[in-house]
Amino acid sequence: MIGLNAIKFINSLKIKKNRELNQKAILEGYRLIYESINAGIKLDYLVVNENFQENLLNKDPFKNLTIKYCSKNNFNKISDTKNSQGIIAIVDIKKYLHQSLEKLDNNNLVVLDGIQDPGNLGTIIRTCAWFGINSIVLTSGTVDPFNLKCIRSAMGAHFNLDNIIQDSRLNIINYLKNNYKNIYVADMEGENLNKIKLVGNWALILGSEAHGISSEFKQFKKITIKKIGQIESLNVSVANGILINHLTSKLKRI
Repeated sequence: MIGLNAIKFINSLKIKKNRELNQKAILEGYRLIYESINAGIKLDYLVVNENFQENLLNKDPFKNLTIKYCSKNNFNKISDTKNSQGIIAIVDIKKYLHQSLEKLDNNNLVVLDGIQDPGNLGTIIRTCAWFGINSIVLTSGTVDPFNLKCIRSAMGAHFNLDNIIQDSRLNIINYLKNNYKNIYVADMEGENLNKIKLVGNWALILGSEAHGISSEFKQFKKITIKKIGQIESLNVSVANGILINHLTSKLKRI
């Protein structure tokens, strides 16, 4: 059975500075863990409670993993969900810490500026993975991508990305200017997305729904999704999906 020190350690990973210090993060839920393993992430071990359906662990890719058992009461101390499925994984996130812009390959890129909602960030990460975006860049004001809610929202998509880089706005701007001709900012006052002529790879910058894009990024070309109805604005994760779909499709047609 799992000990009190292990319980204390797992709980410590709910805090960002401890995740960075130990280079570990928590995954909770069978499907999330399953998809993360298939994406190639390294698991240190699984923690399951006494009510978990152990036959599920006989399936690939769960075979040969280290499993630690836990009483229901102790599991509730480490669980971050109201109706837990009774399974948690501790994963190694060293690959994604201390990455630099110089590692990027100049492929299509999404830059997220000040996104504060972890659910939105997780959905954006999953959408990027769906469209084959291998790297995202976050400004220093953006929520931690390994926040537990963000990881649950992305459902393992973090680990389909090669790079999740956090840096200052100034460094990001300098990198974009030196490496991209097509740099777009999502903005309500921008040019209609359908009128964009695109040749070559692109970088897309999105700000938070509450505060919009930072002034430093407003030097780049603004684009918008044509509004038909009366709604004031789109959720940033929804806008991200529409924009990436259009830019990716447009690039392939040229």
